[in-house]
Amino acid sequence: MYKNPVEAYNKTIKVRDVAEDNKMFWTKARFTLSECSMMLGSKAAPTDEEYFLLKKVLIESFIDFSPEEILLAFNKLIAGKLNVEADKYGKLSAAYLGQVLLSYRALRNKALADSLKEQAKIEIKTELTPVERSKIREDFLNNCLIVPYGKIKELGKFDVDKVTAVMLFKLFRRAELIDVNLEDNDIYEEKAIQDLQNDAKNDFKTHKPMQKHLTGIRDMLKGENKSMQRTVSERACALYLYDYVMKLSKNNRDINEISKKL
Repeated sequence: MYKNPVEAYNKTIKVRDVAEDNKMFWTKARFTLSECSMMLGSKAAPTDEEYFLLKKVLIESFIDFSPEEILLAFNKLIAGKLNVEADKYGKLSAAYLGQVLLSYRALRNKALADSLKEQAKIEIKTELTPVERSKIREDFLNNCLIVPYGKIKELGKFDVDKVTAVMLFKLFRRAELIDVNLEDNDIYEEKAIQDLQNDAKNDFKTHKPMQKHLTGIRDMLKGENKSMQRTVSERACALYLYDYVMKLSKNNRDINEISKKL
């Protein structure tokens, strides 16, 4: 079983990668859900009706998960590493499955972001040839812009993590494809503060993350917290990029042509 969220995410087949009638995948998924239910203390696996409801939840809301990641999420739940109340142990319900996977997704996204940062540090220290740099750039744009852009109509959103969104924002701005006016700057900074506040509300089981966030915002507004200002600015860039790409999609812009300018 995978123990590392990054490895589990990168090396497993997700719900979005298979059809609803893929017997091999969904048999594995059903076995996994049964194992998770028993981990919660249930003596019986989900019935057919319960399983099909759980399957529907995965298809509609958690297509970025694989059976291996679901099992890893529940192992972390049992180990007390997820922000989910533990007093609901019993038969696995759709609502509880959602809570666990949402909490795990937050943990996984942080791990993926940290991994990208470490990878970037390694790349900076390593001398790359022009061909290697070009290949890295091409792979990044394909995997983090073109592929998720093509799935917008299916998912209803541009599905990349916020660290990646910031990197794309910088590329678009460098190519002069994005020009943020002062009014938008203020609007997206306010959105960023609210988004960070929502993150703080969902972090851990104590009030400490929220308290730290509020203190940081207060100090930032007084010009005394440059670190928080950078955090807010980066989140604003990510949120702006999400909306910008959605507008491109709505206007049926060819992302392959756009990417050539980046």
